[in-house]
Amino acid sequence: MFNKSFQITTFGCKANQYDSQLWRTTLENAGLRYDEDQADLYLVNTCSVTASAEQQARQTVRKIVRNNPSAKIIIIGCYGQLAASILQKIDGVGLVLGRHSHEAAGQLLSWLGISQDKLPYGIKSFRGHTRAFMKVQDGCNHRCSYCIVPLARGASRSRPLDEILSEAHNLIASGHRELVVTGIRLGDFKPSLGILLRSLKDIPGLDRVRLSSLEPDDLSDDLIETMQGIPLLARHLHLPLQSGCDSILKKMNRPYSVAYYRGLLDKLRRAMPDITIGSDIIVGFPGETEEYFGQSVRKIRELGLTHLHIFTYSKRPGTKAALMAGQIPDDIKKERLHRLKDIHENLQQEYLSGLVGKSELVLAESSVRGLWSGFGEHYQKVYFQSEQNLKNQMVRVRLSEPYEQGIMGELTDNID
Repeated sequence: MFNKSFQITTFGCKANQYDSQLWRTTLENAGLRYDEDQADLYLVNTCSVTASAEQQARQTVRKIVRNNPSAKIIIIGCYGQLAASILQKIDGVGLVLGRHSHEAAGQLLSWLGISQDKLPYGIKSFRGHTRAFMKVQDGCNHRCSYCIVPLARGASRSRPLDEILSEAHNLIASGHRELVVTGIRLGDFKPSLGILLRSLKDIPGLDRVRLSSLEPDDLSDDLIETMQGIPLLARHLHLPLQSGCDSILKKMNRPYSVAYYRGLLDKLRRAMPDITIGSDIIVGFPGETEEYFGQSVRKIRELGLTHLHIFTYSKRPGTKAALMAGQIPDDIKKERLHRLKDIHENLQQEYLSGLVGKSELVLAESSVRGLWSGFGEHYQKVYFQSEQNLKNQMVRVRLSEPYEQGIMGELTDNID
């Protein structure tokens, strides 16, 4: 038995965070133990969505090497998939692997000199998280002109439904009351996302299901009808828009217009009047003039989005956008980023102020000196005071005032 300790540092999306749990399960099944203080083995699960994500990963690896000169260092994830030859040259790195797969897990165990007879197909718990992410699909067949993810993650593929349901039962049995269904192109799940949701909704002990992100063109009328009929499905959806300008959407190779996106929001709001929508926005894409940026901002203001993830465009080698004319200088990209973030902050404060007096079911996650926090159904961070140990309980909170990046509330007597 290989009796050593390990740690995993994770960058990037929910799919990457799920993969880290799979790597953890692989190592624990092989007899290693997770140690938050000091370890003999360090895995760094990397992201390649932006150049800055790759830089962060390199800096983290070098810091681990400096602080743990005798430890084994392994780089995994999307950056490892795309740039193994570069990363292998970093002093102190022992092994570079890419995205998680049975083959990669076998390589890792073989490199450690461990028998490969116990490779898991799923996880039974989500260490360090109250909500459990459950990756049901990986890869993407579409080619947005700016996106490196298909090169790192490969073609779209879905996990077998029976395997997913078995994992869901295990996660709930280990105490998770909310499952976040995630994937790289989640709407491409086969046989269908609707079938998956209907299969999950009656599992005993499951209080809430949340969808992580859907592409606008994957949200069919049938799927909206299915969502409407599942009360435990959180009424919040993340629908990446990327730009509020049709000319830029076309250059991005996004297969919809702003009018289509607006019509989709109208359908969702008719079916589920209380639903909230979050989105991703890229600023500074090649060819984005000040006029195009202003047009995008005006449309974003009109859409009633409650959450925005705003990024500056990052040139990714191997993508069409990296070769486009009209690349925007960094200082202009940053100025537009700050401008849109300021606008979004004002819009979000208006939204949060409008919640005052309403109540929300919140999954209590953590407490600092009696101040609890957790996410409500609509993905806002909710804070409330209580001396009780409420971790991992669904509690009802009456919302009172915006606080930090979320909203403060008061615990009611109704604890589920």
